[in-house]
Amino acid sequence: MTQTLIEKIVQSHAVNLDEGHIVKSGDLISIKPAYVMTHDNTGAVMGKFKAIGASKMANPRQPVFTLDHNVQDQSEDNLKKYASIEAFGKEMGVDFYPAGRGIGHQIMCEEGYAWPGTMAVASDSHSNMYGGMGCLGTPVVRTDAAALWATSKTWWQIPPISRVILNGKLKTGVTGKDVIITLCGLYNQDEVLNHVLEFTGEGVMHLSIDERLTIANMTTEWGALAGVFPIDSITINWLINRSKIIAKRGLENVPSDVDGN
Repeated sequence: MTQTLIEKIVQSHAVNLDEGHIVKSGDLISIKPAYVMTHDNTGAVMGKFKAIGASKMANPRQPVFTLDHNVQDQSEDNLKKYASIEAFGKEMGVDFYPAGRGIGHQIMCEEGYAWPGTMAVASDSHSNMYGGMGCLGTPVVRTDAAALWATSKTWWQIPPISRVILNGKLKTGVTGKDVIITLCGLYNQDEVLNHVLEFTGEGVMHLSIDERLTIANMTTEWGALAGVFPIDSITINWLINRSKIIAKRGLENVPSDVDGN
Protein backbone atom coordinates (compact mmCIF):
# COMPACT_ATOMS: atom_id res chain seq x y z
CA MET A 1 0.00 0.00 0.00
CA THR A 2 1.43 3.38 -0.99
CA GLN A 3 1.65 6.31 1.40
CA THR A 4 2.09 10.04 1.02
CA LEU A 5 5.06 11.78 2.66
CA ILE A 6 2.72 12.91 5.44
CA GLU A 7 1.51 9.37 6.08
CA LYS A 8 5.08 8.03 6.10
CA ILE A 9 6.12 10.58 8.72
CA VAL A 10 3.06 9.87 10.85
CA GLN A 11 3.71 6.13 10.54
CA SER A 12 7.15 6.61 12.08
CA HIS A 13 5.69 8.48 15.07
CA ALA A 14 2.58 6.35 15.63
CA VAL A 15 2.43 4.14 18.72
CA ASN A 16 0.27 1.20 19.76
CA LEU A 17 -0.72 0.33 16.20
CA ASP A 18 -2.07 -3.09 15.35
CA GLU A 19 0.63 -5.23 13.77
CA GLY A 20 0.93 -4.51 10.08
CA HIS A 21 -1.35 -1.48 10.18
CA ILE A 22 -0.44 1.11 7.54
CA VAL A 23 -1.71 4.54 8.52
CA LYS A 24 -3.79 6.54 6.08
CA SER A 25 -5.59 9.87 6.05
CA GLY A 26 -8.61 9.69 8.37
CA ASP A 27 -7.02 7.29 10.86
CA LEU A 28 -7.34 8.22 14.55
CA ILE A 29 -4.07 7.21 16.17
CA SER A 30 -1.75 7.77 19.11
CA ILE A 31 1.45 9.58 18.23
CA LYS A 32 4.72 10.44 19.94
CA PRO A 33 6.11 13.63 18.34
CA ALA A 34 9.85 14.20 18.44
CA TYR A 35 9.41 17.60 20.11
CA VAL A 36 6.74 19.84 21.62
CA MET A 37 7.50 23.55 21.79
CA THR A 38 5.80 25.99 24.13
CA HIS A 39 6.52 29.71 24.41
CA ASP A 40 5.15 32.36 26.74
CA ASN A 41 2.11 30.15 27.26
CA THR A 42 4.37 27.62 29.00
CA GLY A 43 3.10 29.02 32.29
CA ALA A 44 -0.47 28.10 31.38
CA VAL A 45 0.67 24.63 30.29
CA MET A 46 2.47 24.24 33.61
CA GLY A 47 -0.82 24.82 35.41
CA LYS A 48 -2.57 22.14 33.38
CA PHE A 49 0.40 19.78 33.85
CA LYS A 50 0.14 20.06 37.62
CA ALA A 51 -3.66 19.90 37.54
CA ILE A 52 -3.57 16.41 36.02
CA GLY A 53 -1.30 15.26 38.85
CA ALA A 54 1.93 15.12 36.85
CA SER A 55 5.23 15.86 38.56
CA LYS A 56 7.92 15.01 36.00
CA MET A 57 8.39 14.95 32.26
CA ALA A 58 7.97 11.57 30.60
CA ASN A 59 10.83 12.49 28.27
CA PRO A 60 12.81 15.64 29.15
CA ARG A 61 14.29 15.66 25.64
CA GLN A 62 10.88 16.23 24.07
CA PRO A 63 9.76 19.64 25.43
CA VAL A 64 11.37 22.88 24.24
CA PHE A 65 10.67 26.15 26.07
CA THR A 66 11.12 29.44 24.17
CA LEU A 67 10.22 32.85 25.58
CA ASP A 68 9.46 35.02 22.57
CA HIS A 69 6.20 36.96 22.86
CA ASN A 70 6.33 39.62 25.59
CA VAL A 71 10.10 40.06 25.54
CA GLN A 72 9.90 43.85 25.94
CA ASP A 73 7.50 43.68 28.86
CA GLN A 74 9.60 44.52 31.91
CA SER A 75 6.66 44.58 34.31
CA GLU A 76 6.99 42.74 37.59
CA ASP A 77 4.27 40.28 36.61
CA ASN A 78 5.88 39.33 33.31
CA LEU A 79 9.37 39.03 34.75
CA LYS A 80 7.97 36.83 37.51
CA LYS A 81 6.25 34.63 34.92
CA TYR A 82 9.43 34.33 32.87
CA ALA A 83 11.47 33.45 35.97
CA SER A 84 8.92 30.80 36.94
CA ILE A 85 9.08 29.20 33.49
CA GLU A 86 12.88 29.23 33.50
CA ALA A 87 13.04 27.66 36.97
CA PHE A 88 10.55 24.97 35.98
CA GLY A 89 12.49 24.23 32.81
CA LYS A 90 15.70 23.87 34.79
CA GLU A 91 13.99 21.60 37.32
CA MET A 92 12.63 19.36 34.56
CA GLY A 93 15.86 19.39 32.55
CA VAL A 94 14.30 20.59 29.30
CA ASP A 95 15.88 22.77 26.62
CA PHE A 96 15.19 26.41 27.50
CA TYR A 97 15.68 29.52 25.37
CA PRO A 98 15.30 32.81 27.29
CA ALA A 99 13.73 36.05 26.13
CA GLY A 100 15.86 37.65 23.44
CA ARG A 101 17.14 34.36 22.07
CA GLY A 102 14.74 34.38 19.13
CA ILE A 103 11.28 33.46 17.93
CA GLY A 104 10.38 29.94 19.01
CA HIS A 105 9.55 28.60 15.55
CA GLN A 106 12.81 29.97 14.16
CA ILE A 107 14.69 28.29 17.01
CA MET A 108 12.96 25.00 16.26
CA CYS A 109 14.23 25.15 12.69
CA GLU A 110 17.68 26.65 13.21
CA GLU A 111 18.59 24.43 16.15
CA GLY A 112 17.60 21.19 14.47
CA TYR A 113 14.43 20.34 16.37
CA ALA A 114 12.27 20.57 13.25
CA TRP A 115 14.19 17.79 11.55
CA PRO A 116 13.29 16.55 8.07
CA GLY A 117 11.14 13.44 8.07
CA THR A 118 10.03 13.84 11.69
CA MET A 119 7.00 15.27 13.47
CA ALA A 120 7.14 18.19 15.90
CA VAL A 121 4.26 20.06 17.51
CA ALA A 122 3.84 23.34 19.37
CA SER A 123 1.22 25.13 21.42
CA ASP A 124 1.06 27.77 18.71
CA SER A 125 -0.83 27.84 15.43
CA HIS A 126 2.22 28.69 13.31
CA SER A 127 4.03 25.42 14.00
CA ASN A 128 3.06 24.71 10.38
CA MET A 129 6.32 26.54 9.65
CA TYR A 130 8.37 23.39 10.31
CA GLY A 131 7.02 22.00 7.07
CA GLY A 132 9.50 24.19 5.23
CA MET A 133 12.16 21.81 6.56
CA GLY A 134 10.27 18.69 5.50
CA CYS A 135 9.15 18.26 9.12
CA LEU A 136 5.48 17.66 9.88
CA GLY A 137 4.69 20.57 12.18
CA THR A 138 1.19 21.02 13.54
CA PRO A 139 -0.36 22.85 16.51
CA VAL A 140 -1.70 21.39 19.74
CA VAL A 141 -3.76 23.07 22.45
CA ARG A 142 -2.31 23.70 25.89
CA THR A 143 -4.06 20.73 27.47
CA ASP A 144 -2.52 18.43 24.86
CA ALA A 145 0.88 20.00 25.44
CA ALA A 146 0.57 19.21 29.16
CA ALA A 147 -0.43 15.64 28.38
CA LEU A 148 2.59 15.33 26.09
CA TRP A 149 4.87 16.48 28.89
CA ALA A 150 3.36 13.89 31.20
CA THR A 151 3.13 10.93 28.80
CA SER A 152 5.12 11.90 25.67
CA LYS A 153 2.04 10.89 23.60
CA THR A 154 -1.19 12.36 22.32
CA TRP A 155 -3.90 11.43 19.82
CA TRP A 156 -4.23 12.76 16.29
CA GLN A 157 -6.60 12.13 13.44
CA ILE A 158 -4.68 12.28 10.18
CA PRO A 159 -6.36 15.09 8.22
CA PRO A 160 -7.32 15.07 4.55
CA ILE A 161 -4.17 15.52 2.47
CA SER A 162 -4.08 17.96 -0.44
CA ARG A 163 -1.25 18.37 -2.93
CA VAL A 164 -0.14 21.86 -3.97
CA ILE A 165 1.78 21.79 -7.25
CA LEU A 166 4.19 24.68 -7.78
CA ASN A 167 5.66 25.30 -11.23
CA GLY A 168 8.13 27.83 -12.61
CA LYS A 169 10.44 30.32 -10.89
CA LEU A 170 9.75 33.45 -8.92
CA LYS A 171 10.52 36.68 -10.75
CA THR A 172 12.89 39.23 -9.26
CA GLY A 173 11.24 40.96 -6.32
CA VAL A 174 8.68 38.21 -5.78
CA THR A 175 9.01 36.27 -2.52
CA GLY A 176 7.64 33.25 -0.74
CA LYS A 177 5.27 35.58 1.12
CA ASP A 178 3.76 36.59 -2.23
CA VAL A 179 3.24 32.92 -3.12
CA ILE A 180 1.26 32.03 -0.02
CA ILE A 181 -0.75 35.27 0.00
CA THR A 182 -1.69 34.60 -3.63
CA LEU A 183 -2.74 31.04 -2.79
CA CYS A 184 -4.85 32.32 0.11
CA GLY A 185 -6.53 34.78 -2.23
CA LEU A 186 -7.13 32.41 -5.13
CA TYR A 187 -8.49 29.57 -3.02
CA ASN A 188 -10.51 31.32 -0.33
CA GLN A 189 -13.57 29.09 -0.02
CA ASP A 190 -12.15 26.78 2.68
CA GLU A 191 -10.76 24.38 0.05
CA VAL A 192 -7.91 23.38 2.38
CA LEU A 193 -9.56 24.00 5.75
CA ASN A 194 -8.15 21.53 8.31
CA HIS A 195 -6.15 19.77 5.59
CA VAL A 196 -2.49 18.84 5.53
CA LEU A 197 -0.74 20.20 2.44
CA GLU A 198 2.10 18.58 0.50
CA PHE A 199 3.97 21.01 -1.73
CA THR A 200 5.35 19.47 -4.89
CA GLY A 201 6.15 20.33 -8.51
CA GLU A 202 9.30 21.47 -10.28
CA GLY A 203 8.89 24.95 -8.84
CA VAL A 204 9.84 23.70 -5.38
CA MET A 205 13.48 23.23 -6.38
CA HIS A 206 13.74 26.96 -7.07
CA LEU A 207 12.61 27.93 -3.56
CA SER A 208 15.15 28.58 -0.81
CA ILE A 209 14.63 27.30 2.71
CA ASP A 210 13.68 30.82 3.82
CA GLU A 211 10.97 30.94 1.16
CA ARG A 212 9.72 27.47 2.04
CA LEU A 213 9.54 28.35 5.73
CA THR A 214 7.58 31.51 4.92
CA ILE A 215 5.10 29.63 2.76
CA ALA A 216 4.69 26.82 5.29
CA ASN A 217 4.25 29.31 8.14
CA MET A 218 1.33 31.04 6.47
CA THR A 219 -0.51 27.87 5.54
CA THR A 220 -2.07 28.54 8.94
CA GLU A 221 -3.78 31.61 7.48
CA TRP A 222 -4.89 29.48 4.55
CA GLY A 223 -6.73 27.24 7.02
CA ALA A 224 -4.45 24.20 6.86
CA LEU A 225 -3.18 22.19 9.85
CA ALA A 226 0.23 21.65 8.24
CA GLY A 227 2.11 22.42 5.03
CA VAL A 228 5.08 20.21 4.22
CA PHE A 229 7.76 20.58 1.56
CA PRO A 230 9.75 17.64 0.17
CA ILE A 231 13.18 16.79 1.54
CA ASP A 232 15.71 17.50 -1.20
CA SER A 233 19.25 18.75 -1.82
CA ILE A 234 18.27 22.28 -0.79
CA THR A 235 17.07 20.98 2.58
CA ILE A 236 20.16 18.84 3.10
CA ASN A 237 22.66 21.54 2.08
CA TRP A 238 21.01 24.02 4.44
CA LEU A 239 21.34 21.54 7.30
CA ILE A 240 24.97 20.82 6.47
CA ASN A 241 25.68 24.53 6.86
CA ARG A 242 23.97 24.46 10.26
CA SER A 243 25.39 21.12 11.43
CA LYS A 244 28.20 22.45 13.62
CA ILE A 245 25.80 24.70 15.51
CA ILE A 246 23.19 21.98 15.90
CA ALA A 247 25.84 19.53 17.13
CA LYS A 248 26.59 21.78 20.11
CA ARG A 249 23.25 20.86 21.66
CA GLY A 250 24.14 18.21 24.21
CA LEU A 251 22.36 16.22 26.87
CA GLU A 252 23.75 18.05 29.90
CA ASN A 253 21.58 18.56 32.94
CA VAL A 254 18.98 15.98 31.96
CA PRO A 255 17.61 14.57 35.24
CA SER A 256 17.70 10.81 35.74
CA ASP A 257 15.76 8.71 38.20
CA VAL A 258 17.89 6.78 40.66
CA ASP A 259 16.41 3.48 39.51
CA GLY A 260 16.94 4.35 35.84
CA ASN A 261 13.22 4.44 34.99
